[in-house]
Amino acid sequence: MAIVERVQAFCETYGLRLPILQAPMSGACPPALAAAVANGGGMGASGVLLDGPERIAAWTEQFRATSPQGVLQLNIWVPDPPVEDPDRIDAALRFLGRRFGDPGSPSEAGPGSPHSARQCSRRGRP
Repeated sequence: MAIVERVQAFCETYGLRLPILQAPMSGACPPALAAAVANGGGMGASGVLLDGPERIAAWTEQFRATSPQGVLQLNIWVPDPPVEDPDRIDAALRFLGRRFGDPGSPSEAGPGSPHSARQCSRRGRP
């Protein structure tokens, strides 16, 4: 599939008028900025790695107040469960890294969000 077709398919899938995705950086994505991106036809975003469920809900409410139909993404790191063979996982990631850019090794990655169990549960309850 040609790049133009891939971009069009992506936009259609997510309801975007423009292939613009805001970078979801923790602490650097106020709801007003994300809403402006979404209202302009792109996808607004927030990095919520360090946010608890209450803060995520408040950010989303503020976003929705300014962009009721806007498309958004929340970037969160959900740590993988421990694996039986971490060398196999590392080898697979390094293979992908050679093709798409170096993602690093999961063994070098941090532990994920201190709130991950609550962030990924319904209404912040584990």
